Amino acid sequence: MKSLKGDYRTPIQDHLEKNTLVLKLERSQQDVGQLRNKLNSYVCEPKTYSLFERMEALKNGLDTLSNTNREIILSIRGHKKNMEDYVDRVREQFVAFNELQRGVEEYMRGLRSY
Repeated sequence: MKSLKGDYRTPIQDHLEKNTLVLKLERSQQDVGQLRNKLNSYVCEPKTYSLFERMEALKNGLDTLSNTNREIILSIRGHKKNMEDYVDRVREQFVAFNELQRGVEEYMRGLRSY
């Protein structure tokens, strides 16, 4: 006979997992804000048009990521979807954040060469 123990999620487990996802996304929101502030600082002023375009693309990416984070947080709090859907979306958000963070770091290294 197959056990259902691993297949059943209690409401408490579901609630804890949702809270954990929300906390992780809120921390990510703070990190996005810090990256955005870094790009807005005078240290990151672009020296060429191509650097300006790169900086604008990074800012747009950060804004999009921030908006999506907010939407996911509101959805989780509103209990609109199944938890598995949230986990996948949050993973995608973290991948996108890591890519943007690398892009900001590369942009800043590129500024130092001018």
